[in-house]
Formats: sequence, structure tokens, C-alpha cells
Amino acid sequence: MVMAEPTTDQIAREAARLVQTGAEPDIDRAIHAAAAGHDAPRPGHGLVREHAQGMAMQALGREGYAEQVRDVWRIAEEIMTVLERVVPDGELLLAGRAARGQIDGGVTIHVRVYTDQSIGEIAAALVEHGYEEPAFETARSRFGCLDRIRFVEACRDIVVTRCPAGLPAAARRRDRDLFQGRPIATATLEDLRKRL
Repeated sequence: MVMAEPTTDQIAREAARLVQTGAEPDIDRAIHAAAAGHDAPRPGHGLVREHAQGMAMQALGREGYAEQVRDVWRIAEEIMTVLERVVPDGELLLAGRAARGQIDGGVTIHVRVYTDQSIGEIAAALVEHGYEEPAFETARSRFGCLDRIRFVEACRDIVVTRCPAGLPAAARRRDRDLFQGRPIATATLEDLRKRL
């Protein structure tokens, strides 16, 4: 008997299972593993995340899933509260899937800090407040290189990107990502506090 080739949707479902069970650390690797040896078109991240969300809701129930979303928002709110003290004249934004409450398939908490303070000062304040020593990175954006720090808090990846005040107005648009200019969800510290 000849087995039928899996469809793109079946590959997405398997990739989601691999991420949810921890067999693969991220969606890219999960898609690669699920599609290995098959000719079907590979699914996009969005389709894999839809399946991962469904699996998470099935396993946790609607309220359990909502509580995990609130946990992500609490982590972001705590970090942004510390940063608010460090950069009182700056602007803070939670950006991306975490701002939208989409935590399935793994989520990185991306915080933008619009300030002229150095990334070293930002990192030092977070470490002083009890967060782990971060790794320093540089990200190439549409507006040039931006300094970042990356660390883990409560098993969640955190990335804090420093956006200097001198960036063009387009870089300050809350509804666009810093890399391709695509629409992106964001939330201010005040927005997060209202959700919690």
C-alpha cells in the first residue's frame, strides 16, 4: 500500500506538535523536521502557530490559555515598569505577537525603548533589579543598526531594543515593525496595566 504524501496543513500540524512537545526548539526547525522527505509545499509560520494555538487551547482550556497570555503580559509589564524608572522621558512599547496575546508556538517578548540612554545603562538597571545578565546584540533595521539586549525571564525570551531618539519619524510609528515596515501589534505600559 502506498502512503499519500502529507499536505501542507498536515506538515503544519506536525510542526506545531513538535514545537508544543519541545521536540524542536523553534518553528523553523519544526517545519524542517516535519517536511523532511516530502514534496508538499512547506507551511508558513502563521499556519503552524494556528495549529499550536489550537493544541494549547485544547490542552489548557480557554481559561488556562488566557492565564498563560496574562503571565506573558505580567512579565512584560514588570520589565517595562523597571525601564520606565530608568528612562522616565523615553517611550516604551511591547511589540509583536506578545502584544497581541499570541503566545502559541513560542513567543519572544519584544520591548522597544525610545531613549538616548545607552543600552549598557538599560542593561545595568535591569541586572540591578534582579534580572539575569543579558547578551548584547546589534540588529540591522530599516533605520540602521540598533542595540539590543537578550535574556530569559520565567522561561520566556526577552529582547529589549534601544531606539535612539534621533531616528526618523517612520521609526517611531507604533504600527510598523522596525525591519520590513510591516504592520505590527504594539502595547504601551498603560495598555498592559489595563489588560491586567
